[in-house]
Amino acid sequence: MTDTKHVFLTDLRGFANPVIAEKLRAGGARVIACDPGILADGEENQVEVIAWDTPAALVAKAAQRFGGKLDAILISSAMPAPRIKVEDLTIEILMPYFQRLAAESIAFAGAAAKAMRPNKAGRIVFGSSSGPIGGIPGFAAYAAARSAVNGVVRTLALELAADGISVNAVAANFIQTETYYPKALLNDPVKGPKLLARVPMGRLGEAEEVAALVELLALGKSGFVSGQVIPISGAWC
Repeated sequence: MTDTKHVFLTDLRGFANPVIAEKLRAGGARVIACDPGILADGEENQVEVIAWDTPAALVAKAAQRFGGKLDAILISSAMPAPRIKVEDLTIEILMPYFQRLAAESIAFAGAAAKAMRPNKAGRIVFGSSSGPIGGIPGFAAYAAARSAVNGVVRTLALELAADGISVNAVAANFIQTETYYPKALLNDPVKGPKLLARVPMGRLGEAEEVAALVELLALGKSGFVSGQVIPISGAWC
């Protein structure tokens, strides 16, 4: 009998997550996912989904469906990030970024740790950004919130290491998806070359490349890797 891995994935409809879900399934995992836009239990693109709720309730429900064994979680909260000059930032503008990208992500990690600790094993993977590492002028709110997630990785890794739980972040940038870098932008005769000139490798990354790294951290023989924020940005940072 094969030892099926049980993986919970947040924000199924965001960023590269549909590709990641398929990659994990192809790797033999049972995947349950959620998304703020999913309001009823069911199935989406052959992935079992549960209705949006609080992080604690979502993780508890997924763990229950897994029979009490949560092997890995990919926490990949996302939201639009328009360019905003720093002098125009207010508390009211800043707080939603910290609520959605930082506080919610860390709450998911806490709920996952609670489910994993009794089994003395688990993988927590944050889907984050390398933008704050390399610097993204005009996106201070987004960068600050993502920095909070990147900054908590090592602390959580140390806190959970004795329970056999690893904590890492996949920090992506310059990945071709229709929500971040759409093909229309690449095909623009002016904007396309200007964008690619910013990437040392001269191309955008693919969702499949992000999925491969997530699969390694969530399912692969990488349990001894913990506390790392791993950029995937074509040598940009």
